[in-house]
Amino acid sequence: MFKKKNRFFDMLVRITENLLNAALVFQDGLKNYRNGDQLFLSIKPYETAGDEYTHQMIRELNATYMTPIDREDILALATKLDQILDGLEAAANRFDMFDIRTIDTFMLDFAANIVHCSGQLEQAMKALQKRNMLEIRQYTVRINQLENEGDKLMRDSIKSLFARTTDPVEIIKLKEVYEMLEEVSDSCEEAAQVLESIVMTNA
Repeated sequence: MFKKKNRFFDMLVRITENLLNAALVFQDGLKNYRNGDQLFLSIKPYETAGDEYTHQMIRELNATYMTPIDREDILALATKLDQILDGLEAAANRFDMFDIRTIDTFMLDFAANIVHCSGQLEQAMKALQKRNMLEIRQYTVRINQLENEGDKLMRDSIKSLFARTTDPVEIIKLKEVYEMLEEVSDSCEEAAQVLESIVMTNA
């Protein structure tokens, strides 16, 4: 399935391709929103595939004596990427659990941020696959910028929520959705930090 000498990098690319596809489906699901159940079900297959990729990576690491970079770095990177997808699935699940009926611009902006972060991670993995360590830096810098944008979006969304809503239940539901979406971009930054460490060690 994978070339032996590149299999770990190939698998990381596959993981980020799956992540980006999930982010795009999530974004499209919000743009064409019907209900939370449909949104959650659209993301679930990607989360399941992501879990399988992670398990496959662990099996390969356990069966391999020599790895192209430190095995702990490979495992940390795969784990962080899996956490991003888990967070996205958990956020989608909240739309179903909380019976969210209206999609606002903040949710759409969060989704766009996640798509951009995921795309940068995919490009970073392709650079890693080519052993182009120095190229990775531009993607990690951009992810950091996007995470900062996510922080601002979080502040703006919560401020707007309290300004426009008096229903305490609605506040609780939407606040948690915003927070979970922002945590996805946080997880992207955590993956970028692992990449930074890999670059410092191997450049």
